This record gives sequence, C-alpha cells and structure tokens, in this order.
Amino acid sequence: LPLIFFFFFFSRGGGGGGPYFGSIDQGTSSTRFIIFDAKLTPVASHQLNVKQHYPHPGWADMDANEIMESINICATEALQKSGILASEIKAVGVTNQRETTVIWDKNSGDPLAPAMLWFDDRTKSLCHRITNELGGDPQVLQQKSGLRINPYFSAFKLRWLIENNENIKKAVDAKAAAFGTVESYVIWKLTGGHHHVTDCTNASRTMLMDLNSLEWCEELCNTLGIPMDKGLLPEKIVSNAEPEAFGTIQTGVLKGVKICGAIGDQQSALVGQHCFEKGQLKNTFGTGQFLLLNTGDDLVISDKGLLSTVAYRMGTEVAPTYAVEGSVAISGVGIKWMIEQMGFGESPTDIIDLASSVESTKGLYFVPAFNGLMAPHWTESARGIMIGWTHYHGRSHLSRALVEALCFQCRDVIEAMGLKPELIKVDGGVCQSDFAMQLLANLTEIPVERPANVETTALGAAIAAAIGCGHVARIEELEKKESVDEGTRFQPSASIDAAGKNSKRGE
Repeated sequence: LPLIFFFFFFSRGGGGGGPYFGSIDQGTSSTRFIIFDAKLTPVASHQLNVKQHYPHPGWADMDANEIMESINICATEALQKSGILASEIKAVGVTNQRETTVIWDKNSGDPLAPAMLWFDDRTKSLCHRITNELGGDPQVLQQKSGLRINPYFSAFKLRWLIENNENIKKAVDAKAAAFGTVESYVIWKLTGGHHHVTDCTNASRTMLMDLNSLEWCEELCNTLGIPMDKGLLPEKIVSNAEPEAFGTIQTGVLKGVKICGAIGDQQSALVGQHCFEKGQLKNTFGTGQFLLLNTGDDLVISDKGLLSTVAYRMGTEVAPTYAVEGSVAISGVGIKWMIEQMGFGESPTDIIDLASSVESTKGLYFVPAFNGLMAPHWTESARGIMIGWTHYHGRSHLSRALVEALCFQCRDVIEAMGLKPELIKVDGGVCQSDFAMQLLANLTEIPVERPANVETTALGAAIAAAIGCGHVARIEELEKKESVDEGTRFQPSASIDAAGKNSKRGE
C-alpha cells in the first residue's frame, strides 16, 4: 500500500491538489500545454515546436492546422505525464502570439490561407498607401486604437489577404469567411465552431477596436477598409476571464472542459509576473522582445514611439487595466538565426557560451533589423547591419554583439517610457541566461528579476481561467499570495564596458 501511494502521489505532480487548470500557450516558435494545481503551481507540461515558413523576403507564415495538431498533442502528453484526468481540469485558459492573422471557412473550419505571422511585413506598401491617404502621419489613428499604422497589426494583414487572395475575397463577399487572431481561431476550433469570439487584449492589437469602449470601432474599420457587414470579425469582444463566453471544448482529449480565460501572450506574462500595480514593468524575451508598463486605469497615449494597449480585464464587472508597450521584433529569433543560418552552434546555449567567452565586442555593434525596426524607432525599411567589423572579430564577438543588441533594445524602450523603473521583471527563453541578464542590468543600470518559474505567460492564462470559473474571486487576491517566487535578482555592476554603456544602438 505505501508503494502504491508513493507512485500515485508523485505521478500527480508531487502532491499538488485539484482542482486543476490547463493553460494552452500557443507561441510563434512552439506550443505548450501546462497543468496547474489549485495553488496555480505547475505540475506537468509538454512542449512541441511549430514551424514558420518564409516564402519570400519579409514574409512569415504558419500552418494553422499545425497549430491545432500541436495543441492536441501537447494536451494529451501533459495529461499522461501527470496522471490527471481531463475531467479533473476545471477550466482551460488560452494565451497566444498576438496580431498573427488567420482566416478560415465558416462551414469547414479549414484555413483559407496560411496564418500571417505578427512580424510579417508584406503589407508595407499598403500601410504607406493608407498613411498617405490619411495625410502622412502614421499615428493619426492612435487616439482611438492606441496603435500606429504599421505592418505589425492585424487589420493590415486582413486587408492584404482580402485584396490579394481571390478565394478569400469570394468567401468574404459570400459571408463564408471568419477572421481572428490565434486565440479566436483556437477557441472556434475547440468549441466546434460554436464560439467566434476574441478577448479585449487580442482585439486591442488588431487596430480595429476602440480602446475606450472595448468594442469594434466602425470608424476604424471603415478607414482601414475592413467590412463590418460580412460576419467576418469575431461576434463579441469579451474580458479575459469569463465563465461562459468562450464555450466548452467539444473535441479531443479535453472534451467537456470549459474555456474560461483568454489573453494575449504579452499581457499574460504581465499577469503571470504579478505586475498588478501602476508603474510595474516586465520584459519578455521570446521570439521578439516585449516590454509592458502597467498604467492602471490611465489610458496613456505615447508620443515617443510606444503603443497603448489593454493590459487585462478580469471579468465584466471590473474596469480594464491599461499598459504602454514597447515591441521589438528580434530576440530569440536572432539567436535562432545564428544557429540555423550562420552555423554558430546547435542550441541557444552554444550562442550564449560564445558570447560570454569574450569580455567585450571590441568595438563591434550589431543592429538585428531583419524585418525593420519596431519600438521606439518604427523604421520598416531598416535592415540589419554590423558596425566595426575587422579581421580580429570572430564568432564570439558577433554572438556577444547580438546579446548586447537585445539589451540595448530594452534600454531604448525604457528611455522612451520617460521613467526609470525600480525593477525589470523578465521571463522567456533568453532570460534563463545569467550572463544575458547581468548584461541587461549593467546596460540599463536597473535591477533585473527573474522568477523561479520563467513560464509566466502560461501562468497568466491559468490565472485568467481560475478567475473566469470562480476559483479565484478577483485578481487582487493574488497579490497576497506568493505563487511567483522572487527567483534571482541581478544588480547593476560597476564593471561595465564604457563603449557599451554609452552606445545608442539603432540610431
């Protein structure tokens, strides 16, 4: 009997008790399914890489069918690892790569084109045309949308697909096409087509939602050429935590489980980091790099190249919390480029090891503008450059120059925010490197804190689901809990390369 008890206890995540919560974390590079216990501690997970396709320079696609397949596999494997039954999962939360655009057939559920990824820039000429038509200022719609005219946002991807794909155009005209960002498509598929909805954080990244009303904005849709009378847009924009609005899963291993939360990945990381107070800042090092600053109930419109967005709204009875955001296109994807295109190693650890093997870049600077520069510069035509390259420099110097570039990008955004936060909370793949995080603290001269569990994006979705199903009454309760371990703190060091400290990468 003791042996049976021992096996049962540890096969269920080391003794964490139910009810359990599932988190679907669908990102640009991978899909995860993580199971959390009643205390919102992770007990089991499974991760699967997903492929990106680059059919032309500047284009970036993904197979939406592969997204769904990866979710089903990850959920199945995580449940098997944990020994937990799907019936013990009280609710599921969904978090996702934002802005990525999917259009599918309402009848079959099949995608009508590959998903257009958030960093795809094929819409540059369309954006320039719209900007010129509106008087030449790319920020002309920022007061309503919080965003600037740029290929980054979903509205331009959607319009490009309608204008350039004849099958999509016919389906839209016939009211047979549905549009959504990734969470909307995933929820539609999981619920058997019964729920075509989106949440306010993802909707705030389309450039079609009014940031004040949190509703689709007729003026924005008309200005950007997106039809509102074709049944194309999600039927509702809902909060991030809802008991019924997202529906119940109809197929697969999670059949019968309710979806009670949905939130864009960067906002989810903000929640997972417990940045609930005005002035708190987090930086996620994922495929790109994303800094969000909680501005409370103040909707701040930046004139320094930053975006305004919904941070979270945990229920219909509470007001939204807002944030300003600095979005940078290159982080982990830059390291991936060094591995796959330059052949500098076989894993991210190899690149970090190369970077840390030299004390400085010896005057070498790298601007990894593979698809233009995003915040705070917003220069779509920019392309990557290296400055100071000599016969002396080798792979180690270039690797360090890339890691330094990631830190300089973070510093650029913080300077644009016009304040010096007390702390930078970090998460994502790159932050697992002590070397990179110490360099970040040095170059920004701000302490950096990495939690013990860096998968805070998945945690944010689990929190939304827990609130949505009533397990947690309101987000303020979480402030009193210690579910986010302080982890490791990196203090700025006096020993910093002077050239690195004074350089202005990207200018």
